[in-house]
Amino acid sequence: MMTTMKFKVIFSALMMSAVMFVSQANAQTDGPKHPHKGKGEGFSPKKQTEWMKTELSLSDDQTAKVETINQKYSDRRKAMHQEHRKQMKALRDDQEKEFKSVLSKEQIAKLEAKKAERKEKRKQHHKECKGTNK
Repeated sequence: MMTTMKFKVIFSALMMSAVMFVSQANAQTDGPKHPHKGKGEGFSPKKQTEWMKTELSLSDDQTAKVETINQKYSDRRKAMHQEHRKQMKALRDDQEKEFKSVLSKEQIAKLEAKKAERKEKRKQHHKECKGTNK
């Protein structure tokens, strides 16, 4: 019989997975928020500047200054994103250690198999979405 603690841990893991799945699904269906999102170019400072130049009728002087600003903040976003990824990995590693202290070897193996299955489904979904955006 499963103890209350084990149930809570497994239930929490399943809920987190569900939230992540729904969040990812919503993010993929909302469509581009910016003229350059979703076109394989990301939020490049150069493309953003070109868009602003066209849409806002920037002068050459303004364009040069705006491009410098866009590059500065792009670099800062990249650094923040990399740091966030490191923090999330550490968080997942800590969670996994705690799971291993609670779950049996069979349950851990099943959890890992489920994670691999979800990862493969996401990978396949990503390929399908990429194919429809061409």
